[in-house]
Amino acid sequence: MAANDQVQKYYDALINSYDILVAAVEKANERGAKVTRQFVADITKGQREALELGKKLASEPTDIGQYYTAVLEATTAAQGRALAFAQAAYSEALGGGTDSREVMEKLVAANRETASAAVEAFRNFTVANPMVDAIRRNMESMAPQAPVAKASAKAEKVTA
Repeated sequence: MAANDQVQKYYDALINSYDILVAAVEKANERGAKVTRQFVADITKGQREALELGKKLASEPTDIGQYYTAVLEATTAAQGRALAFAQAAYSEALGGGTDSREVMEKLVAANRETASAAVEAFRNFTVANPMVDAIRRNMESMAPQAPVAKASAKAEKVTA
């Protein structure tokens, strides 16, 4: 029964490792989707502002003061969006690095637990399996003799 518990512990540790990996992939996917959504929203807003600028300039093509002000406002808004996007992307990348470090620490701990459970399950298997002792004796009987022992045996034959 103890061997079965150790095998169960081994598989539980493997499942825990996979759960850690799945959570990491899901979180990375969420980060990527968040950046992509912001990028799409910024592009959409920029296109709308460009169309509004064109509409405004087309309505009064001779008003140079309006032209200068409208272009300045559109340029400032575009720069603000670019800066906000760069900050968001940097923040997500920084968070991703932190997440990666945490995931690696969790995986190392989970792999230690998995290895420990596997070793313990194997030990229990070898203790409970009667064939292991027979295999060990066969392996010991087939092991080559040490060179010193052969030299000693030859010396005894020569002196005899």
